[in-house]
Parts: sequence; structure tokens; C-alpha cells
Amino acid sequence: MVLACPACRNGQLVRRGDPLCQVCIQEAKETVPWPRWVFDSPLLRRALADLNVPAVPAIVRAACGLSQRDLAGIVGWSPAALSYYERGQREAVFDIRELLQFADAVGMPREILLPLIVADPEARLAAGTQNGPDVDVDRRGLGALIDAAAATVLPKPAVSAVVKPAHVRYWQACADTLYIHDHVVGGTALLLPALRQWQLVRQSLNGGDPGPALLTAAGGQALCTGWIAQDGGRLPVARSLYGQARELAGRSGDTEQAVHALTSLSMLHAELSRTGPGRDPARRALRLAFQAAEEGRYLPIPRLHALIALRQASAASLLGDKAAFKAGIARARRELDRGQEDGDPPQWLRFVDHAEITGVEARGFLNVGEADHSALLYRTVLASGLSPRNRACYGAGLAGALLKQGARREAVAAALDVLPALEGGVTSIRCLNRLRLVRLAAATVAGAEEFCDRFDVIDRALALARDTISGDSRGARRDIPA
Repeated sequence: MVLACPACRNGQLVRRGDPLCQVCIQEAKETVPWPRWVFDSPLLRRALADLNVPAVPAIVRAACGLSQRDLAGIVGWSPAALSYYERGQREAVFDIRELLQFADAVGMPREILLPLIVADPEARLAAGTQNGPDVDVDRRGLGALIDAAAATVLPKPAVSAVVKPAHVRYWQACADTLYIHDHVVGGTALLLPALRQWQLVRQSLNGGDPGPALLTAAGGQALCTGWIAQDGGRLPVARSLYGQARELAGRSGDTEQAVHALTSLSMLHAELSRTGPGRDPARRALRLAFQAAEEGRYLPIPRLHALIALRQASAASLLGDKAAFKAGIARARRELDRGQEDGDPPQWLRFVDHAEITGVEARGFLNVGEADHSALLYRTVLASGLSPRNRACYGAGLAGALLKQGARREAVAAALDVLPALEGGVTSIRCLNRLRLVRLAAATVAGAEEFCDRFDVIDRALALARDTISGDSRGARRDIPA
């Protein structure tokens, strides 16, 4: 029996049990410029706007890679019931109580259902951003209307007291998806959905004695959310999350995650060293990197050892130790070459490649005062295949290296090349901050008015988005100091 795709209704499922056809599976994994949820996608919004509610569970399942049995267990349905829902053979999916039960079980914010109400796939509550049209209703009024309507038929559920292996697999899929999307849109756009997901995972730890698998999943989500907060310019939030991840790794006995937390803290202190006076943060970054090397010395993961070496190299460059910096870069390359046949690395570690090493090397040479060498390396890495966010960050690095050489016009031109990415969906405040010195210098460069004006518009927009997200996420961050 050939089954039709629940989303497009034209394609065919390759195998029984597949959520969607192959084309729609790819669409389900696409992100939007300002996602309100981890698995927000244009395909999901179109299905809601078209009242194709049975396709919603199938789209979510395709996006997170879960089986019908796993997703059914998370929602509290039987696998047979979920199969009937996806094929449109059960009327219950059109019951608002069933739909809200599904949304709450997978952590989907109820505002995601707004396209269902107004029949517009682009409908969203105002988020204070410049991307996409807003519904002409204020957030408080419409949000309260949706929540009040939902509360009349279904109370807001608490986190499930029983955490199943399916929950752990789902949370791991959430973290992996956030890492993938981060390379496209950057941290500011993803911070709210990441914090919401962290809240759900964090609350699940309060239901008794969590096992190692749950502790590891929670630690992984904390690390992912911490990185997104760091890229979004929220360094205190990132530090808190990295610290909680380190504690969770200790409780679970997960050495790999403990090393991940230490390398993340090292990276954070290196960033603090660049933005503040004194060398204490850089010294702290170096100590954390050496602690990561000590704790992970027996882990047979060359790519992880390459990352540790990069953190050591970065901290050494900030301290002006050129010999240690170059030794760390050489060690990172050796470890990466040694690990080429390691198989499929975890999603969070996949960014460690030769382009990443060259980018860290470029910034390190800038730290030790060799701006010419830094600019050459940045041009090398920019010639390779890069994600939108990384291309913008390395482009900003090139502009900074040119500025250090005294080539102000060339620095402004390189910085101008970065702006289309920041105007077109990359929301990395970390990247924008790398352009600030160029912006200051551009005030005295003839013909730089266009760069200054466009930079200022982006700066205001991302600051507004960050402040709006901070207000929206108070409930998702009650255990995280601002």
C-alpha cells in the first residue's frame, strides 16, 4: 500500500513509518530567520495556515528524527493513534485539547499555532525584530487570548514526571538542531527557543533521582544554550550555563562532557580577555584549557584533543606567548589529521576542522601583533566553504587585521562586505562586536558614511532583539542569573 505524504499530499512515503516524503523531510529541517521554537520551519507554518493539522506531528517527527513509537511515548499517545493522526484518519487531532497536549509535550510554544488562527504562515507575535511581518495585535493582548482559550479546555501541563529514553533522544535532537541552525542564523535569533528548551530539560531533573542519560542530556542542552548565549552577546548567561553543564557532567560521570564544559569556559574567558582590562581572564582561559587536557587525556577522540589545543593556543596568544601559541596550533592540526577516520563526530564537535584551526590561528597572530600574517590567514580561510555565520565572523576578523595594519580604507571595505550577512539573517552579536573598532575608525575615513549608517542600523536592531528576548525569557531563566 502506497501512502501519501501528510504535508504535501502529493509525494509518496518511501517506507512505511516514514513521516514525510523525501522532499518534505528536507523542508521540515529548514529554519526561519527568527525561529520561535527549535523545530520551527516554513513547512510547519504552511501546514498550520492550511489547516493541515494531521501533518504537524509528522513534520515534527521528520525534523527531530524520531520514530512514531518515540514521539508517541513523549506525547502520551499510542503509536497506532499517532499513525492514524498523521494519516488524517482520526478526528481527535482536530480537537484543540489534543493539539495543545501535543504542543506542550514537545515544548512547542503555543504562539507557534498562530498561523492556524489567522490562516497566514508568516503570522507571528511581535518580537521587536526587523525580519518578517508582525500581526497587527500587541503581544500581551493576543498572547493572553490564546492562553485563556487554551486554559478553558486544557490546563498548562507540568513537565512529565517520568522521563523515558525517548525524551532523552528528543532533547539530544533539539541540541543538535540548534547547533546546525546556529551556523546559519547565529545566537540572537536562537536564544529564546534555546532557553525555553533548557527550561524544560532543567525542570525534568527535579522529578526524583535522574539517571546518567538524563544528566548527560541536560548537560548537553546547557552547553548548547550557553554557546548560543555567548554568540548572542549574553556572556553572564553563557558562564552560568557552562558552569551548570560542568556540574551535571560531574554528577553523570561523563568525562567527554566535562571536557566540553571546560573548553567552553576557556573560550568564554578568552572572549572576556578581549573585552576587558588585565590578563586575568586570559590566564584563567589557559588554566581551563590545561585542565581540559588533563581530564580528557585518556579519551580516544583526536578531534576533541584538537579543540583543547586550539583553546590553549588562543589563550597563549592573548598572553603574548608566541611560541606556545604556535605549538598549540601545530598540535591541533596533528590531532585533527590523526582523527580523520574517527567516523561521525557529535554535532557539537563538527565545527573543529582545518578552516576553524586557520581562523583561530589568524586571530592568534593578530593577538601577538602580526597583523599582516593574520590578514593573510583570514583571506585563506575565507576562500574555503563556510557557513553564513562563520563567513561573517572571519570577514570581521579580516577587517580587524587590516585596521591593525593601519589600512583604514581597506578595513572599512572588508567590513562593508560583512554587512549583507548581518542584514540578511545572521544575528551574531559576537560577530558584530568584532566590527566595532572598524566602526570607530570609520568616523574619520572619507566615504565611509554608508558603512557607518548600515552598521548602526544593524546594531540597533540586534540590541532591540536582544532586549526583547531578555524580557520574553524571564520565565525560561529563573535559575540563570542575568
